Amino acid sequence: MKKRSIEQQLAFLDLGKDDLALLAELRPMLEAAQERFVGAFYRHLLSFEPTRRLLADPGVKDRLLDKQRSYLLSLTDPVIDERYVEERLQIGRVHERLGLEPRWYLGSYALYFSLLLPLACERHASDPDRAERTVDALVKRLLLDANLAIDAYIEARERELAYLNQELASEGRALARQMEERSDELRQTRRRARAAEELASVGTLAAGLAHEIGTPMGVIRGHAEMLEASAGDEKSRWRLRTITDQIDRISGIIQGLLNLSRPRAPVYAPVCLPDVVEASLAFLGEQFRRRNIVVKRDLQPTPAVVGDAEKLQQVCLNLMLNAVDAMPEGGSLRVSVSAEDSWVDLRVADSGPGIPEDELPRIFEAFYTTKEPGKGSGLGLVVAIGIVRDHGGQLEVESELGSGTEFRVTLPIPPDQTAGEGSE
Repeated sequence: MKKRSIEQQLAFLDLGKDDLALLAELRPMLEAAQERFVGAFYRHLLSFEPTRRLLADPGVKDRLLDKQRSYLLSLTDPVIDERYVEERLQIGRVHERLGLEPRWYLGSYALYFSLLLPLACERHASDPDRAERTVDALVKRLLLDANLAIDAYIEARERELAYLNQELASEGRALARQMEERSDELRQTRRRARAAEELASVGTLAAGLAHEIGTPMGVIRGHAEMLEASAGDEKSRWRLRTITDQIDRISGIIQGLLNLSRPRAPVYAPVCLPDVVEASLAFLGEQFRRRNIVVKRDLQPTPAVVGDAEKLQQVCLNLMLNAVDAMPEGGSLRVSVSAEDSWVDLRVADSGPGIPEDELPRIFEAFYTTKEPGKGSGLGLVVAIGIVRDHGGQLEVESELGSGTEFRVTLPIPPDQTAGEGSE
């Protein structure tokens, strides 16, 4: 407590040097009555259960009574300075830590006043005016000490309140962040739900268009085959075969669109993964050319895996489309298939910017996407990893900023297959 604050308290209580001099005259009598007063104080504390529990520890009891002896004599100190105030505050802090509530502490001052009042009257029995002024000084001194003790309790409560306020503010900020995150997630979920609805509508439309396109394509193919039989030279027959081949390609693309948009139960059979990859590359050939993406193939003959060809094609398409999106300005796409031990290994790597390390663990989470709004649903990799796991395989990713990203799919080879055997 600063000096100015001490002076203010003394002025407020009107506790001056004359009062302190009057109290100093009581010291000889107080020294003689010290043990009697401390004994009375101890018996008074034993009368109440809360304070009796506090005194159950002999060490606590001895320290408390020793402090009371010193305190009684300090009431006659002729000087009140910063050291005196700090000692009183420290007494209050100790009592607060011990769990001694203010009501018991203040009760001690009332007890001491009742014990010291007769002493002051006896000291100045022949001078009633001086006795009255001594009692008045005693009241002021005890009020000052009680006030300082209460300040110690207030300090402790203010620290607790400050801590609680900080915790509450921190929790409030955390809750606000969580609410904002949940709001963002809800908005994104709503956008994705709308995108899913639109995708379902597009699927329905694609199925209708496929039927409408498939019928005239079948007619054109039939006429081309008829013309091929009657063609008079090889060049004409080559051109007609080209027409039928392109019609078959268009039909295959339409069928692939239908398979992707139409959910169905998986059909497991031996699958040649290099053929599935080659078909997927052909399906996306126009996108590669339009995006200026160079495709580098390394499709080695491998044993057949047991799986659903259409589902595995969906995995390939999802991984390749991710790679295309990662290279908007063009680049290279490396696709390889090989056999290693009892696994067939598919790798799809792009030369894009890579994925930040902190985002890498989340790319397989549903609806998580790093693409701009409206350019990705965040479901492609979730679908892909689900299909791969359904086939008993694994989907892993490695990425480095500035060096691109590589996805690796490993699928088990059935025990009856041997390395190097291809599938028809």
